[in-house]
Amino acid sequence: FTKELIRKTLIRKEKSSLEIKFENIVNKLNLPYKFVGNGEFFIERKNPDFINCNGGKIAVEVYYKKHKELFRNGLENWKKERQEIFNKYGWRIEFFDEIEVNEKEVLRRIG
Repeated sequence: FTKELIRKTLIRKEKSSLEIKFENIVNKLNLPYKFVGNGEFFIERKNPDFINCNGGKIAVEVYYKKHKELFRNGLENWKKERQEIFNKYGWRIEFFDEIEVNEKEVLRRIG
């Protein structure tokens, strides 16, 4: 898929319940992250869910473990591929599964 096709597809995508939960935590803790999972931001052809909007090169992916295991050639492969691409451009990427999307863990890892 081209970057433009991916962007057009994502623009119509509504936030998942997990993305909304993460965004609510970020807003409550006043952390400098914004949702870009709608195709607003890409690294190569990868579109993270959130990025740091204070100049830090930190991207965030939130995900349901079962979904990634079933549809992404396995969770660890998905994470490894994204990590390599983002690191190539000087970005750190943080992954939060459905258990880790909580105030304590978010604050500990990106706060």
